[in-house]
Amino acid sequence: MPAKEYKQQILTAVTDLLRDAGFRKKGTLFTRDCGDVTHLITVQSSVGGTAEAVRMTVNLGVWVTALAPDEKPDIWSAHWQVRLGFLMPEKRDLWWEAASDDEAGAVAERIAGAIREFGLPALSRLADRRALLDLWKTGVTPGLTAGSAEPLTEQLTSIVEGPATR
Repeated sequence: MPAKEYKQQILTAVTDLLRDAGFRKKGTLFTRDCGDVTHLITVQSSVGGTAEAVRMTVNLGVWVTALAPDEKPDIWSAHWQVRLGFLMPEKRDLWWEAASDDEAGAVAERIAGAIREFGLPALSRLADRRALLDLWKTGVTPGLTAGSAEPLTEQLTSIVEGPATR
């Protein structure tokens, strides 16, 4: 079985899990509208894969519509983003590989299990823009550079708490 079919087997397992959690699928991007934020999950293939083997990771993000009202939610520009492996006990970038039907089945189970156990709870903790603002105020801003975090925090503070009075 070629890598394309292994990838599809993995995506099917992720799709089944995320559909039940309220996500919609477009290609390898899954989105869930939570009102003032959108949860994003994408299954990313590595350029290091081959025709016979697939190598994949999972990216998660939270998009705050009020911070970019004229843009579509995008994982690469998300206001909070993290690789699934960093939410797991390993706390590192994890890539799963499959070069056989059996490996693809096992990888599909591991990825879906990790999303269920670590990814969905992390996203649930960021179910609205207030939760994201509270996180940012601690100085934790995954996916943002130091230069972009401060003005976005100020902008989100103004949106959530209203303009500062002097």
